[in-house]
Amino acid sequence: MNLPRLVSSPALAAMLVSLVGGAALAAPDDPVTVRFLGTGGPEITVERQGIATLIEAGGESYLFDTGRGVLQRLYETGVNPKRIARIFYTHLHNDHIEGLPNLWMTSWFLLGRTRPYDIWGPEGTAMMLDGMRKMYGFDVRHRANAFNDARVLINRVHEIEGESVVFETAGTRITAFPVEHGDGNPAYGYCFEYGSRKVVLSGDTTAHENLVRYAKNADLLIQNVIALPDALAAKPEMRGVLAKLTTVEQAARIFSRAQPRFAVYSHIVLKEMSGAQGVSFLESQTRAHGYKGPLLVAEDRMSITIDENIVTTPPPDLGSLPALDRKASYSE
Repeated sequence: MNLPRLVSSPALAAMLVSLVGGAALAAPDDPVTVRFLGTGGPEITVERQGIATLIEAGGESYLFDTGRGVLQRLYETGVNPKRIARIFYTHLHNDHIEGLPNLWMTSWFLLGRTRPYDIWGPEGTAMMLDGMRKMYGFDVRHRANAFNDARVLINRVHEIEGESVVFETAGTRITAFPVEHGDGNPAYGYCFEYGSRKVVLSGDTTAHENLVRYAKNADLLIQNVIALPDALAAKPEMRGVLAKLTTVEQAARIFSRAQPRFAVYSHIVLKEMSGAQGVSFLESQTRAHGYKGPLLVAEDRMSITIDENIVTTPPPDLGSLPALDRKASYSE
């Protein structure tokens, strides 16, 4: 397998900006699967954990953000957490990173993860990871033994600077592009390409031209959204929140301009109308603001498979899910 490479040359970055995606990739036949592990914002609800999105392609896994509950949601989705080796952060607000310590530590000592993490994120990611390692210093020192290799806990950090290709192999390319998230800046969206298939993740942002450019004719556009009653929206504190996320009206315009094969809401911030009421509001208001194409309000643990067709699979039944309580096999 080819190793990932970072692209930092100004000339290449300029070429990237003009081409929006660069040269054509090899065309693998495999489908791309997107698993919505967590679809919520900071709000605490019974149905949504923190934002985390897993993309699987060509036998590899790519995790975007690690909100609260990501370890549990991987398990509930049928994915062994020890498979995760590459993590990409849109920005460093707590609701996007707070599931990482549990994922990092438990997948190692309990489940036998053998690959260190490669982690991409904006400026400040290295400092964040250094702080996590210090916070878990007792575990780092005392859980390492003949069966738990301490070298696996050494994360390889790649800090993103501007619009750039951050990961590329023969058939896969991941491009980070700046977006606008107020007190969450620097913030990035991501364009994931595998052969001819393309998935765009908005990250947390208000309406931004980069998002429209990258999402043009994408198979999937995964879009953050905020919605709240008018009386609450008028309050001074909420004005600032509305200014850094995408409203339903803005999202409908983005969808209409970009025309993805499928538009999906995730990182769903709803105030005073969670559950079915909120889903109905998002759907009806998106239509009212002019978007007529395929639309889905994502649920935790559902998945979408992209092939010639786009197939949505509901959350799996948890009744017969076996416990993940040990490594695959213990040493004698």
